[in-house]
Amino acid sequence: MKLHEASYQWSIRHLLKESDTDLFPMPPELAIIQSNETDLIAELLKIDIGAYKWNSARRFLVPKDDLAYRVATQLHPIDSIVLGAIVYEFGRFIESKRVNEDTVYSYRFRPLTDGTMYANKKAWNRFWKSCQDKIVINSRIVRVEDDDNDQTQSYVFSDEYTHIVTCDISDFYNQIYLHTIENQLVACGCPNQVKVAIKSLLLSLNEASSRGVPIGPHSSHLMAELSLIPVDNSLKLQGVVYKRYVDDFIFFCKDEKEARIRVQQLAEILDKEQRLVLQRQKTKIYSIESFFKHTQRMLIEEPIYDTEKQIIDIISEYTDGNAYTRIKLDEISDEDLAILSQEKIVELLEEYVSQKNFEKLRWIYRRLSQIGIPHAIDYSIDNFEQILPALNDVCLYLNSCAENYKSDWKDVGDYIVDVLEDKIIQSNTFYQISLLNLFVYNSNLNHAFKLISLFKKSNEDVRRKILLACIHYEAAAWLYELKEEQSRFSEWTRRAYLIATKSLPPEQKKFLHNSIRQSLSSDSILERLILNWAK
Repeated sequence: MKLHEASYQWSIRHLLKESDTDLFPMPPELAIIQSNETDLIAELLKIDIGAYKWNSARRFLVPKDDLAYRVATQLHPIDSIVLGAIVYEFGRFIESKRVNEDTVYSYRFRPLTDGTMYANKKAWNRFWKSCQDKIVINSRIVRVEDDDNDQTQSYVFSDEYTHIVTCDISDFYNQIYLHTIENQLVACGCPNQVKVAIKSLLLSLNEASSRGVPIGPHSSHLMAELSLIPVDNSLKLQGVVYKRYVDDFIFFCKDEKEARIRVQQLAEILDKEQRLVLQRQKTKIYSIESFFKHTQRMLIEEPIYDTEKQIIDIISEYTDGNAYTRIKLDEISDEDLAILSQEKIVELLEEYVSQKNFEKLRWIYRRLSQIGIPHAIDYSIDNFEQILPALNDVCLYLNSCAENYKSDWKDVGDYIVDVLEDKIIQSNTFYQISLLNLFVYNSNLNHAFKLISLFKKSNEDVRRKILLACIHYEAAAWLYELKEEQSRFSEWTRRAYLIATKSLPPEQKKFLHNSIRQSLSSDSILERLILNWAK
């Protein structure tokens, strides 16, 4: 069975628009694929997806907060395209079997022509807003008589529910049962070859284990939602009033007894369906008032402080509220720039750092990245250890400021090179590659010599980043010296080496590329594409 050309075209647009994951910068291979799309699609159209052999992926330990981690996966770029094309072509089969959007808010499959996979981009906030609407009859502004003449908001709660239960599945993505995925693909009407391809992918990623969906690829979200269709159907059949976002379940109960029954009910369904278990720490019974306060904390996009509201309102105005839009700093008026002061931005970051609210901190850094305002650079460097769980978003922010930072980037580069020797950074590859991405995407940082000195003692993932960073510098002599060693690099590192060879002198490049071509297998589609691009 072969996929349609339009499916591959859409999948490539999707990866170029939304990247292959939310956790890593876009791999440079995707830009090369874009410039050679026609040639690549001609090769992809030959693939029989039922017999497709998936390539090696990468796995990293990624921080969630100061003590919690998750294992994230990055697929081979060609695999990302193939999986995206499968989901584009057959995702509607899955979506048609899911319960309505007033109950389940997460990752509703609605692909757009521009490559967007899930069109409900603000579903998290809609989820928590809908939970509020379920318990609030109305609200009114109340003036508080004090020296500040403040206003506060008063809420009138429904008497229909007295207790709310929140539940969370323990280690959800890693515990999803492969047989459930297979069975649900069949139940949704997907062809057998699709089932075989997905099963083959999951087995290859999990080293033949029967559990686990990769965290990272956007397509994984739809597979996770697929696995919970039987759970949703069971709850719906029993008339349970609830709302869900991924593995977060919210039950609305008439009394405490019903609340306790709902916990047992969900635990039993999860056990019978997939041997899944609830996370004890996140299973809670709230009163109406305390649950409402909980929803306020969960609304990430809702500003908590006046300073935050001012900053976010200005960014939203210039980006039309689109979290993916980038604008130039010189497009912002002097009046608005005065509000976006360094003092206010640092004050806001300090507040969330002190709370260890890393989810919100990441969100703020992503908003600042949209306009590339450099006011948080010095603060980020000075408070490096405190913001470590948000490091990837901090680094993406630093890269967004490349054109606007007026101090010496070389000093920043000195600091980053020193930080790479820190024991905490050395203990986690994801931290290392996040920092090295700064050198890949900002040539002003320089320090090619120091990066090259790290190469021999580094692991393969770090080596890949050093090779990609050296594209900016006159490192052709060093790159050519690696010609004998490159055949022993890992697949991902070797691709970075091929990309970096674009900077070699023509005669050296021609000789090296001819030698490498002879060693490639017939399955090395991407490597051949890179060599054609690099010449």
